[in-house]
Amino acid sequence: MSYKDLMVHLDSSDLCAERVSAAIALALREGARLTGVAMELESTISTYIGIDFPSSLTEAQKDIVKKSAASALEKFETAAREAGIEYEMRTLRCQATKAASRLAFFARHADMTFIGQPNPDSAGRAFQESLLEAVLHRSGRPVYVVPYIGRFEAKIRRAVIAWDGSKKAVRAVNDAIPMLAAREQVDVLVVNPKTRSDDFGGQQGENLVDHLSRHGIKASVVERTHPEVSVDTVILNYISDVGADLLVMGAFGHSRLREKTFGGVTNSILNQMTVPVVMSE
Repeated sequence: MSYKDLMVHLDSSDLCAERVSAAIALALREGARLTGVAMELESTISTYIGIDFPSSLTEAQKDIVKKSAASALEKFETAAREAGIEYEMRTLRCQATKAASRLAFFARHADMTFIGQPNPDSAGRAFQESLLEAVLHRSGRPVYVVPYIGRFEAKIRRAVIAWDGSKKAVRAVNDAIPMLAAREQVDVLVVNPKTRSDDFGGQQGENLVDHLSRHGIKASVVERTHPEVSVDTVILNYISDVGADLLVMGAFGHSRLREKTFGGVTNSILNQMTVPVVMSE
């Protein structure tokens, strides 16, 4: 199993370079094509507030958006060429209200999509959240979320799997196998493990360890019992303690309302993550 077709969302943010760098590194290792996708968004603000802006203002705004997309694509192309990978570029021209669904559509045709973690201090946070929500919940493909604080170079390439045995967690692990195979160490983290039973055939998580071994991945089960602490806090603390550079987990979604889109643990991880996260639904 390997990735052959990757996609990365491009924008004018300072951290887009981190996203592109992560995507290029994986494309190089896997011999994959990388498609950079930028957006030229049409303004829809006048339809929301019922005011027609002067045509000169509309044209100026269009020009800014067009130049921003072109700049993002140019930077991507420069990085891709220097890395020597196969790449393609695409510009999505649509209204802002259609952007998330359009990005999700193209994500369906890639093995994995790289996207940025919404920055809580950014004016565009709501839009960033809508993109992540759509790609994660509507593409049927995994996402690689890059922290807005950037990535750090870990001394030990170590991955943590947040394992609860659910279908979503299984999907995330399967989608991340090529990345797990490149890690020196993989920890199957079980938070507040259930009592040994026939349901698991032994220790919770050991069946996954056995399965991963068939893919040449050396993994081990790590248990943490802290019933008084939230699961997301246990996961984040463990990642920090061991210096891991990747988290793999299933994504749980609830309501379609933005503030309730993700389940509790998923939402907390996305808000507080300090390392890249591979998520699948």
